[in-house]
Amino acid sequence: MTERDVETGADGDGDGSVRYAIDAKGVEVTYGDGTRAVRGVDLAVPEGEFFGFLGPNGAGKTTTIKALVTLLAPTGGETRVNGFDVRTGAQAIRESVGYMAQETSVDPELTARENIRFACEAYGVPRGERVDRIDELLELVGLADVADKEAEEFSGGMKKRLDAATALVHRPPLVFLDEPTTGLDPKARNR
Repeated sequence: MTERDVETGADGDGDGSVRYAIDAKGVEVTYGDGTRAVRGVDLAVPEGEFFGFLGPNGAGKTTTIKALVTLLAPTGGETRVNGFDVRTGAQAIRESVGYMAQETSVDPELTARENIRFACEAYGVPRGERVDRIDELLELVGLADVADKEAEEFSGGMKKRLDAATALVHRPPLVFLDEPTTGLDPKARNR
């Protein structure tokens, strides 16, 4: 149980505690050139919650997310994601989260199916479950009819939907979506 569990006194699992997917206190990120990108962020997101992180361009939202998913090392504060410390449990955090970056990260030379298969392999989805999981995700993001087309032929919105599918392959309990609706039409945004 963390200090914050005791402080809330909320009833999370019958013992008076709340379990946090994200528990961050005083997070700071200062780049090597001295630029302070994130200053003193406190964030407590209980498991099972949806949380929106809003702010103007340049406010440090993406930098904070990258620190939470261990792509950047925070230079100050204490941070736990899914119970793991970002400094000592980076691998465990990466295995327990899905991350969709602001910029799409699909391989344009691979088909939609191949991109998701690659993500399945990278995240250790058992071989016997991959075909069904790939088909399920292609259907979920509305790309089943173009599953065998190379991603370079896709519109920006289609690439964004494919990116979302790759972030979900291993059924992570926590998913970070950085500007997930950029480039999507209204129907795709709703889905």
